[in-house]
Amino acid sequence: MKKIQIPFLVFIIWSIVPLSLYAQMEERFDISAQEQKHNAWKFDKRRTATKTTAGEENYDVGYYKLNLAIQPQASLISGSVVVSGRSLIDGLDKLVLNLCENMVVDSVIGDATVFNHGMDLLNITLNSVINSGDQFSIEIFYHGKPQTGGFGGFGFNSQGGDPIIWSLSEPYYAQCWWPCKDFPNDKADSVDILLTVPDNLTAVSNGSLVAITPHEDQTHTFHWHEKHPITTYLVSVAISNYAKFSQWFKYGPNDSMEITNYIYPSSLEKARAELQSLPDILSFFHQTFGPYPFLDEKYGIAQFPWGGGMEHQTITSQGSFVEYLNAHELAHQWFGDLITTANWQDIWLNEGFATYSEALYYEHVNGSDYYHTYMKRLDGHYEDALYRSDTTSVSSIFNRIVYDKGAWVLHMLRKVLGDETFFPLLKAYTSDARFAYGNVTTESFREFCEQFSHIDLTWFFNQWIYGSGYPKYKYEWDVQSVQNGFLVELKLEQTQIDQHQLFTMPLEVVLSSATQDTIVNIRNDQQLQEFKIPVSFPPRYLTLDPDNWVLKDVDTLSSIDEKLILQGIQLKQNFPNPFVEATTIDFSVYRTVAYVELKIFNTRGQFIHSQRIDLPNLGGNTFIWNGKDFSGTIVPSGVYIYAVESPQYNAQKKMVYLH
Repeated sequence: MKKIQIPFLVFIIWSIVPLSLYAQMEERFDISAQEQKHNAWKFDKRRTATKTTAGEENYDVGYYKLNLAIQPQASLISGSVVVSGRSLIDGLDKLVLNLCENMVVDSVIGDATVFNHGMDLLNITLNSVINSGDQFSIEIFYHGKPQTGGFGGFGFNSQGGDPIIWSLSEPYYAQCWWPCKDFPNDKADSVDILLTVPDNLTAVSNGSLVAITPHEDQTHTFHWHEKHPITTYLVSVAISNYAKFSQWFKYGPNDSMEITNYIYPSSLEKARAELQSLPDILSFFHQTFGPYPFLDEKYGIAQFPWGGGMEHQTITSQGSFVEYLNAHELAHQWFGDLITTANWQDIWLNEGFATYSEALYYEHVNGSDYYHTYMKRLDGHYEDALYRSDTTSVSSIFNRIVYDKGAWVLHMLRKVLGDETFFPLLKAYTSDARFAYGNVTTESFREFCEQFSHIDLTWFFNQWIYGSGYPKYKYEWDVQSVQNGFLVELKLEQTQIDQHQLFTMPLEVVLSSATQDTIVNIRNDQQLQEFKIPVSFPPRYLTLDPDNWVLKDVDTLSSIDEKLILQGIQLKQNFPNPFVEATTIDFSVYRTVAYVELKIFNTRGQFIHSQRIDLPNLGGNTFIWNGKDFSGTIVPSGVYIYAVESPQYNAQKKMVYLH
């Protein structure tokens, strides 16, 4: 759905990356901020209608026919809408449709003639009671000036002195300009859209252009037919003095589909340049997600006044043509149009997929490093749950949590499943008869993923879709010399537990030295967890999730850092401390030395005890002191200094002896 650009200096959401590698990466902007510019337009009654209005669930729409005359000078539309469908219950005696109360209903004909219009609902009494499976068809004649503003509706504007008339109906604004069952889970099987406009204007809509019929009154009618199932918010109107240019998507040796773009004449050359990669994006998605769902119709872009875009089925409305936006809106043809969220709570299934598709395309073009950088720039550390329990405001439905965290969920799911499962899953998803040209919920998507992968993903969806927050890790580590090599001890803690849930996630750990490295996979499912990792070399560095496959924060409590490596020796606090009988003193060596000597002093600087190790191991080493001096006499209780010294390096700490 809508991707909206706002001023660079205020709301840029990505960090800067090296220009030598990422100069062409487009900046992405916060959709929620744009909504605040339009908050004067209130649709309280519709915004609380998060479910179908009572009565709307009693029938299934099969067909719409919009036949509208558009008068740009008067900002007026008039005409009729045919609604055909079938009853889902026995004893259906009325139809309930959504239509803003400022629109005037003139009459209803067909299987009903009596109606009542108020509170944004059109109640139509059928001529006779019908039973489950019975068909009905009515035609509603109406006129009015559609409301616009807020996040959508139907607008009359101008560009370069010429009219631009446009619709943007998501999430619940189709009812602002035509009577319909304005909820995403009831797709009409097909739609005809007839738009009569002044003969100097072009009217663009969904599907295929059937005919252009001229009239004697200096108007002409554009007849568009969408043969595939479509929900109400994806029905589109875009009217202006468009210049048209075509591109071609070749999907077989002898098969091509036209990409038809309708652009303001003043923007034509700029659009040609910025849309050059559109066929390549379409080709990549066609290969990655499965065949473009509307190959027998078209894809295209109709320019409109918004800075972002809206994924109208087969004909996206866009106000700009930056590449990431082109990719995002095109991906919606699979995720949003072919497969549509069944409710607004699960809108991430539209927007998260489209946002993630941007990253997939850039991985295809620029490689894995670019992909991971792109995902990092979507990492906004979002605390809120992805599932939208509050759908009473547009800004709650469409915000960065839905877009960016939704993309991150798919990024993480890819890692959990592996590429060998994840990408075939995408193709299977778009071709599955349960979803293709229909609707999906989070639960039905989870069940599909589990059936396809044979992996229980309840834990993943519970924490990342329905749960809030993200893991905040703290870790410390050390390495010890053992008989057959070295043993890394990693202590990992999740610190978000006071505010959020415990997360279970697979994590990559990279252990490295100056000359070699190794990758180890661990599964963190406890608040405090210790891992023992055998390696063949003494690592100098430990990196947790180096490629950022997990949405997280990381804080290293203690580790082997470069400063310690330069010092050569890391001396740890003795344990136990204070001690009674004996204490263990651990230290690590990072550079080869001839010997290491443990020295113990009292607070007056008197030398109490020493012990020497020749050619100590690289990695972990241990001294044990029993509280005795050189002569074997137990020393008095008190504070003592212990030091580890070598010809080049030294370190010291304090300890307390009690007896």
